[in-house]
Amino acid sequence: MMFFACSNNKNPYENDLGINPEHLAEIDTAHYTMIKWKDTLINFGTIQAHDSVHLEFKFTNVGETLLFVFGTRTTCGCTITDSPREPLQPGKSGFIHITFKSGNQTGEINKRIVVVTNTKNGHHSNLFIRGKIMQPGKKTDS
Repeated sequence: MMFFACSNNKNPYENDLGINPEHLAEIDTAHYTMIKWKDTLINFGTIQAHDSVHLEFKFTNVGETLLFVFGTRTTCGCTITDSPREPLQPGKSGFIHITFKSGNQTGEINKRIVVVTNTKNGHHSNLFIRGKIMQPGKKTDS
């Protein structure tokens, strides 16, 4: 069903059948790739309540086939993600961009982001952000 003999930049899952290429890549477990994360934990330090912080997790496709990011899940609505929509070629890197909005939260926070990919070394990757949120008007201790 799939042809991987040529190593061009074309997505082998593209088709004229109206089937989303991501769906075909997700079920083609024989051609899953490998992912390597630069970091899986980012501590953003201390911020004030109602502030936002923007972070990014870098990853590299260290396998031999296309890497698809099928989606991300967060533990709350205060954590927003943005991930690549196009597959990554072997050897290429990409980023999962995270925006954390502290809102009324204060104190220590630990948030988990689950990234779903077509990878042999774990279909789900767990990323973590940590930090401290101070009440408005209090001085940060950083």
